[in-house]
Amino acid sequence: MQIPCLMGAKFLFKKRSRCETPGINRPTMRLTELLFIGILSVGVTLGRLNSRQPSGYTPHRIVGGSDVPAGEHVPYQVSLQYSTRGGQMHFCGGSIIAPNRILTAAHCCQGLNASRMSVVAGIRGLDERGSRSKVLSYIIHPNYQELVTSDIAVLSIDPPLKFDNASIGAIEFRGKEFVGGGVPVTLTGWGLRLPVPFPFLDNINYPNTMQRMSYHTITNRECRDRGMESVTDTEICARGPFRGACSGDSGGPLVTTDKGLKQVGVVSYGLVVCALFISPDVYTRVSTFSDWIEGQLES
Repeated sequence: MQIPCLMGAKFLFKKRSRCETPGINRPTMRLTELLFIGILSVGVTLGRLNSRQPSGYTPHRIVGGSDVPAGEHVPYQVSLQYSTRGGQMHFCGGSIIAPNRILTAAHCCQGLNASRMSVVAGIRGLDERGSRSKVLSYIIHPNYQELVTSDIAVLSIDPPLKFDNASIGAIEFRGKEFVGGGVPVTLTGWGLRLPVPFPFLDNINYPNTMQRMSYHTITNRECRDRGMESVTDTEICARGPFRGACSGDSGGPLVTTDKGLKQVGVVSYGLVVCALFISPDVYTRVSTFSDWIEGQLES
């Protein structure tokens, strides 16, 4: 599956591979050339995009985050990986909601071969072994429309994960409480640390260590006023200064901690250039779909 790296539309926060520029010699790439390419990339910020390319795609991750400290775990976070010629490649995030069920974004699954998908739990770094389970199948919400609504899916996995209450465990998602603006939230994932990826600087662009960052939700009205005109009450928005989600984070959990640890969002979409203060990130609002999610646990 090949999709251009830069697209003049909304951007689904998911892919993890590299789009390379033909004819450029890696050792001779100068800083001025890198800056020039970066400036050109900024030119696509008028569009919003969501994209997933498990083969031939560009990985992006959390901007403005920091490494989860060594020895610390985010037990509900998983890496969705896809089997490619180069091996297992991270392309989306997800959260554990039961030993054999993973919550993620619909756009992380649509059109993909489930037999080539797996999830890895209990890791801080993508180079760690962790606990790997195969994806048996996935269920996409029946009302899903890309960049419109219901960007949510549930994966069935085998073998079931073994919870140890330290490195692997489930996140609470149940409840109908509507999260408004001004609520502190935390995002985790393996996300790009710069607003745009610079070619040939993979070690800077794409850290293997899980990132974590915090910011605040905004009201949906403010979200629409700031350029996300199609946002509905089935979604939740957040933003902060030079921080936010990027592709590769897609499907990952947005959580609150003020009333106990709870997942309130699933990473969905945002602007092509990530973490601009003027542009919010858009998440699927978990409370809207809690009954549907519970139904998938029973199926």
